[in-house]
Amino acid sequence: MKLLFNNLLNKALENNATDIHFIPTEESILIKFRIQDTLTPFETLQRHTYSKLLTYMKYQAGLDVSKHNSAQSGRYIFKLKQIYFLRISTLPLSLGIESCVIRIIPQYFQTRKVTNNTKDLFKLMHKKQGLILFSGPTGSGKSTLMYQMVIYAKECLDLNIITVEDPVEQLVSGITQVTINEKAGITYANSFKAILRCDPDIILIGEIRDAVIAKYVVQASLSGHLVLTTIHANNCKGALLRLIEMGVTNQELNQSLLSVLNQRLITTYQKDRKLIYEQLTRKQINYFFENNLMMPESFHNLSYKLNQMTKEGIICEETMDKYL
Repeated sequence: MKLLFNNLLNKALENNATDIHFIPTEESILIKFRIQDTLTPFETLQRHTYSKLLTYMKYQAGLDVSKHNSAQSGRYIFKLKQIYFLRISTLPLSLGIESCVIRIIPQYFQTRKVTNNTKDLFKLMHKKQGLILFSGPTGSGKSTLMYQMVIYAKECLDLNIITVEDPVEQLVSGITQVTINEKAGITYANSFKAILRCDPDIILIGEIRDAVIAKYVVQASLSGHLVLTTIHANNCKGALLRLIEMGVTNQELNQSLLSVLNQRLITTYQKDRKLIYEQLTRKQINYFFENNLMMPESFHNLSYKLNQMTKEGIICEETMDKYL
C-alpha cells in the first residue's frame, strides 16, 4: 500500500494537483485530481484495494482505523524533493464505505514573494497595531497571502511573529507557531492569553470561527498588536456584517480595522492562476460605519474587477460568472 500511496502522490504532484479525491461508486472507487478549478479523472481502484489503502492512509494520518461511521481528519508529512503536509479527511457514505480527500499543502513559504498585484498590501505590515481581515471561499488563497505578508515582516522588518492555527498549515523558520489542540487543553482562549505575554509584534490567527475568537482578535488588535486573520464571507461587506453578528460593536471595528479583503484565485485563458481582490481601506471602513453601513462610491467590488478582466481578454464571460 505504501508503494501505491507514493505513486498516487507523485502523479498528483507531477500534475500540480491540490487535492486527491477518492469517490466510491457501487462497483469501484474513482480517483480524481483537483487541478486548478477542475476535478480531473485519474484512474479507478477496486473496492478491496481501496479499503486496504484507506486503512494505510488513516494510520499514517493518526486516525482511528477501526472507525468507519464517523468523519475524521488528520495530517501526514510527505517528503519528496520538499516537504508536503497532507490533510487526510474521511467521510462515511450510505454505500457502506468511506470517501476520502487528500489536501496537498507544499511547504514553500520560506522566502518572501512580493508582486505588483500585492505590493501595496505589504505596506500594511509597517503598521504598529490594527486588524487586517482576509475573506473569501475555501481555496481562494487567504492563508497563502497571509503567510507571504508575515514572512515579509520577518525578513524585512525583523518583527516578532506568533501564529495560532488549527492546524498549522505552513512551517516557517523564525516564526513561533502554535497548533490548537482541544484535547490537550490548547485552545484559542488560553493561547491568546499566553502569546500576549510573549511580546509579539504581529499575531496571525488562522480563522475567526465564532464570537469568542472574534472578541480576542479585536482586543489584541486594539492593544498594540498587528493582527492578521481570515473569515468566510462572499464579499467585504459580508465579512463586516458577520463580525457584527458575532457581537463585535461598530465602534470596535471602526477603531481596529486597517483593511478588509475579499479575494479569488482566477484561472485565465492562459491557464495561469491570478489573484484578484476587492479591498476596503481604513478610510472606506470609516465611511461605512459613519454612513449607516453604506459602501463608499470609491469602492470597486469583485464584479467590477472581473468585468475589467473580461474586457481585457484575460478571462471569458463564463469564467467571470463562475466567480461572481
